Amino acid sequence: MKKVLIGVVGLGLIIVGGLFFVLSNLDGMVKDAIQVYGSDATKTRVTVSDVKIVLEDGKASISGLNVGNPAGFSDPNIFELGNITTNIDTSTIRQNPIVIDEILISAPAVVYEINKAGVSNVDVLKKSLGSGGSSSSSSSSSGEELKMIIKRLVVEGSTAKVRIAALGDQQQTVKLPKIVMRDVGQKSGGATAAEVAQQLSSKLLGNVKGSVARLGVNKYLGKSADAFKTQALDKVGGAGGAVGGGAGGALKGLLGK
Repeated sequence: MKKVLIGVVGLGLIIVGGLFFVLSNLDGMVKDAIQVYGSDATKTRVTVSDVKIVLEDGKASISGLNVGNPAGFSDPNIFELGNITTNIDTSTIRQNPIVIDEILISAPAVVYEINKAGVSNVDVLKKSLGSGGSSSSSSSSSGEELKMIIKRLVVEGSTAKVRIAALGDQQQTVKLPKIVMRDVGQKSGGATAAEVAQQLSSKLLGNVKGSVARLGVNKYLGKSADAFKTQALDKVGGAGGAVGGGAGGALKGLLGK
């Protein structure tokens, strides 16, 4: 009997110790999960500066979440998502799926680039998202995939920097429309972290493409910077000084100035 009691106490200490470890390292575990599954979904490097979670209040915040630019583009990041705050339905924390009442992403910055080959970073990232993630996914202790339902996901205060190699990488900043997504994962009985990352990234990319298309950037897609330079030289008669003026004039026309 004494041996059994010692065994039970020992098991209890192990369980309590394990629970303490999980709770005390929850912020770091979530940070790691975002970086792993975000990178898996986008096929680029996803990094997070900080994660703070207060389970008893159902509150969480994420800062410094950056999505790396695909290879072949100048800026290190295509998305810098600023500050992210969430409100979680605490009654669902031990359930699968968990329910998140709201996620608010404030003042994200996007870089829209068309490189020297006439390819946009947004199109490259969209293609990566379309290829889907790997089979790896988060799971509970029972091996079941952890899923979530997000009642409301808002992205506001977004801006995009537009940079086109054919115009000498001169830059202009434009404001992007507000995004409101509702009941993410509701119909499918919950969405995995990778699925949420894919859906949000696709929505953001579509928002960017629609906004910058109104600036007339599409005419620079599929045409190399060298081809554009040759075309500009033809228009200005090949004068060296006029090339800069021609390109500058093209940029002013592009941006409505």
